[in-house]
Amino acid sequence: MKKLLLFAMAVMGLTACVDDGTNDSPTPLNEVTISGIQDEYDNIYIDNQLTIRPNLTMSKGDDGQFSYFWIAYDKTSMFGADTVSRERNLDIKVALAPGLHTLKFKALDNGTGVFYEKEFTVNVVNEFSKGLLILCDNGGRAQLDFIPDGKGGVIADVYGKVNGGGAIGTAPKRVYFNSFSKSYLNEVMVLCQDGQGGCFLDGTTLRLKRPYGDFFMSPPEKVMPEAYYKASMRHYLVNDGKLYDRAINTSSPTVKPSMSVAGKTYHIADNANFNDDEQLPPRAVVYDNENMCFYTIYSITTAFLTTATKTSSLACISGGFYNPDQVGMKCLYAGISTRSATGANEYMGVFEDAQGKRWLLKAGIGFWVDDADPDTYFTDLGKDLITTEKINEATTFACSPLFPGFMFYASGSAVYIYNAENKTGTKIHDFGGNMDVNHMEFDYKSSTLLVAYRDKSRTTLPAGFAMLEVGTDGGLHLQLTGRHDGMADRIVDFEHKY
Repeated sequence: MKKLLLFAMAVMGLTACVDDGTNDSPTPLNEVTISGIQDEYDNIYIDNQLTIRPNLTMSKGDDGQFSYFWIAYDKTSMFGADTVSRERNLDIKVALAPGLHTLKFKALDNGTGVFYEKEFTVNVVNEFSKGLLILCDNGGRAQLDFIPDGKGGVIADVYGKVNGGGAIGTAPKRVYFNSFSKSYLNEVMVLCQDGQGGCFLDGTTLRLKRPYGDFFMSPPEKVMPEAYYKASMRHYLVNDGKLYDRAINTSSPTVKPSMSVAGKTYHIADNANFNDDEQLPPRAVVYDNENMCFYTIYSITTAFLTTATKTSSLACISGGFYNPDQVGMKCLYAGISTRSATGANEYMGVFEDAQGKRWLLKAGIGFWVDDADPDTYFTDLGKDLITTEKINEATTFACSPLFPGFMFYASGSAVYIYNAENKTGTKIHDFGGNMDVNHMEFDYKSSTLLVAYRDKSRTTLPAGFAMLEVGTDGGLHLQLTGRHDGMADRIVDFEHKY
């Protein structure tokens, strides 16, 4: 205590000896107001010029003793910021990594040491950060093309350009973009049915990350990738008809051995997505084209598939239209048709019976639905024979929750629409006699229908595609908003990278 008292007295003594040098007439600061800098600059491309000319208003009208600098940092480099310029006006070729960056402009008064700053964000992208992936078959070889968002031109063979001329594989089947909470895990999957399976690409740069075979804990006996269905904690790969569970909530998401059905072999339909890629329900629902029934995956603790009525904690509500455990038809296509904020979604699918007749089946599927009893359920909602024009010859189908109750299909050169409510159909767009539509789907979260076709009048590169905007004024109609021809032998699949 005595030591503390002596220490306090010494401090007081020192304080008393300090000279009060306060200036009663301080020099006014040359205060600066900064304008002319936006709060956000979006879609700034790597290697493109970024020019910002700030407006500076100074209270003394004198900028002679000011210096300037621009610094940039992201969430991982807040204590290691990068100075990108020391000029008053920013005029640089962007060399920041793709992603969201925070930038600061600082004006420093060298006389007083006082600085003024403006903070803003810059979203840096490369040519491949956002846009439309187009998977093509060119002479049997898989070719990945790309259209950057906001730019109309096609970058052909983007994989080859990024990977030193390398090839993806042959017999292309599907392309997927998988976005994760940690952006460095984002990936593009290119699936090929060539015995190798395709590959995984970096989600930002499209550089090769790993081959398909490295995706598995133990590789499948037959490499035949077909589809990829997504849920919130699990993704499900279809390879040679079998379903593989991928836990994506791990640091290294790899695929476990295939799931099984007690006492049966099975073959999961590769074009029947009874899930929701936007909301990502907790579990997945798939359809078995061998046993012609629905399977639900409710428990992530097992490696077994069970039919809808046999799944624990799932209420199977009969609507009287069909038995989900014994549908008796093959599913040609299925997709989400109505999305609800509560999680109570509806799906439509085109099914074919043993006589070749085609039916539209509807299902209601909800996992942990808000304010509902039961909150997890499967229910059959409808079964109607489709008799509209060219339905039996249709080769590709599409539906969207933006247009509930409508199924689009194509045959030959024409696109048709089926109204599930009044069971009528009509031709809605025709590309002409030389065209043969082979694939279509809705662009990600948009009302644009992407339609791939082959122009039989072309002797080389007959494949192209059109962007058809679906309008609702006075009934549904299609308007051509973009078209690209002469791309490859065949366009196989589309995926929007966002």
